Amino acid sequence: MPRLAPLDPILDGAACGYLSIDETGTVRAANTTLAELIGRPRAQIEQHHIDTLLSPAGRIFYTTHLFPLLRLHRRAEEVYLPLRNASDEEIPVLVNGVARAADEGTLHDLIVVPVRQRNELESELIAAREVAQQAAAAKDRFLSIVSHELRTPLGAARGYAELLLRERNGTLTDGQRQYVQRILNATVYQASLIEDILDYAGQHGQRRTLEIETLELEDVMERAETLLAVRAGEEQRALRREPRSASGTLRGDPRAIQQILLNLGTNAIKFSPPDAEVLLTSDVSGEVVRIGVRDTGTGIPDDQLDRIFEPFVRVDSSAAASAKGLGLGLAISRDLARSMGGDITVESTLGEGSLFTLELPVG
Repeated sequence: MPRLAPLDPILDGAACGYLSIDETGTVRAANTTLAELIGRPRAQIEQHHIDTLLSPAGRIFYTTHLFPLLRLHRRAEEVYLPLRNASDEEIPVLVNGVARAADEGTLHDLIVVPVRQRNELESELIAAREVAQQAAAAKDRFLSIVSHELRTPLGAARGYAELLLRERNGTLTDGQRQYVQRILNATVYQASLIEDILDYAGQHGQRRTLEIETLELEDVMERAETLLAVRAGEEQRALRREPRSASGTLRGDPRAIQQILLNLGTNAIKFSPPDAEVLLTSDVSGEVVRIGVRDTGTGIPDDQLDRIFEPFVRVDSSAAASAKGLGLGLAISRDLARSMGGDITVESTLGEGSLFTLELPVG
């Protein structure tokens, strides 16, 4: 009986076993991996009948299931077949096979994978899934604590601080007013961090439903300017808008756009030096509306421009080092912009400042 040509070195050293069997059941070729699996030299495998490699149960499986599949359908997938090693021990394997025409007649090429490897892989997948489920449960517990156990008492503390500052139950001294104002500022800051965490978790868990509609660009700009002017005044920064009257329409979710512009504007105010100017710009070009927020801060290093939109990343500068925040605002803003069919870009020069631009489709 002629022997098949030598196996390709890649096939011979493959991670899985390989057998080529003719229709009489004679093994015409076997790779080294298969020989090592059953602990037999290839000389004891090739040119011998497949029965010599099978346990009694394996012979039954081969005769009643694997061989008929290959003859009738010319392929078989994940068929269980117990092999027998040199010590007469049973080695459970899964076999994938195809029938092909050759000069010597029809040959059945079999790929053999030990079941234990499959079981190990499945166990690893199950373990990974359990870890992911545990992580998801831990995240839910954490968000529940953040949402209820932390936000609720902070809201109460903020409310009482605001009541004290209204002096309805008595006049405060200058020192008392200063202390209460610090309490109020601390609660507002902590509440904003909690909202950032919950908002980011919502964006990457149960995504927020956006209500996309056509908006007047002037209404969007006027609203952003009104809200940011208060913060700019508190921080002793100037706020200017160009042009003073914007024309055109855009498509987006009003609340999401407001959140993005407030975040970009607040950052610009925060990172600009005292008495500096923050500029709001807008223009319509083709099918894109661009709203820019320019500051005159220290700028962002070139090697960090690609990282600032990642969660929990803050730029490495003296202004950022003293600023408060978790580094979630830009990540949330970019996700919202992209969910509306737009994006956020940034240009920055060290020592001169940065320009963040929100791009959205024309309405």
